[in-house]
Amino acid sequence: MEFKSVSKTIFLIFSLFAFFCSISKADNLKFQLPKIATDKDKYDFGKVEEGVELKHTFKVSNVGSKTLQIWHATSTCGCTIPKLAKQQLAPGESTDLLVIVDTTMKQGKITKKVSLTSNDATHNPIDFYLSMNVQNPHIGLSDEARAKIFTSDRCSSCHVSKGIGAYGKDLYEADCAMCHGKKAQGVVGPALIGPYEYALYKNNITQVTCYGSKSHRSMPGFLAEAGGPLSKAQIDSIVKYLADLSKQAGH
Repeated sequence: MEFKSVSKTIFLIFSLFAFFCSISKADNLKFQLPKIATDKDKYDFGKVEEGVELKHTFKVSNVGSKTLQIWHATSTCGCTIPKLAKQQLAPGESTDLLVIVDTTMKQGKITKKVSLTSNDATHNPIDFYLSMNVQNPHIGLSDEARAKIFTSDRCSSCHVSKGIGAYGKDLYEADCAMCHGKKAQGVVGPALIGPYEYALYKNNITQVTCYGSKSHRSMPGFLAEAGGPLSKAQIDSIVKYLADLSKQAGH
């Protein structure tokens, strides 16, 4: 009886030992992972002028115990450019994330987002936010600066490229919605919902879209003969879409 009791005791001890070893091994594996960390994820430039290039550097680190692989650094629009010094970080290693923001054609309070994707499954993606308050965007704005929306690769990637060959709703959402809102209710630009059944109102919207605004210098002319990327048929399709939206909104 004593022998059986001792055998059971020994078996129980070894079983418990094996159990705790398995837990310890699982915990070690759990913590042997890449882990991304940053010094901060927000930065406010404060009050800035229109047409300047802003720069800020975030610090990105690997505080895990395996190699961190950063796959992509992306932004919300072409005017915001993220640049990583390194994309592969050993445990304990850090690198710089430089973000460049072009404030051309911006106005008022703006926030831009940059995202990093990596092999850190618990922080994928990790986002960074840059805010600014762009001052006096229209005063003294030259025609050359106003046309930058079409000539600069950074600007045209958002305001021109997506609308090539498009008409109506697709063209509006590609070229106009960023400033005037997806439903034309206004964002940084004015609302475009109105009484399109009145020829005077409709013609005014058409003229401004074609040749630009005299009162809002940040609105250039989108018609090809005025230096823009669109044909008259494309602009007419935008105006028709706005008229349809206005009817749906009760105008």
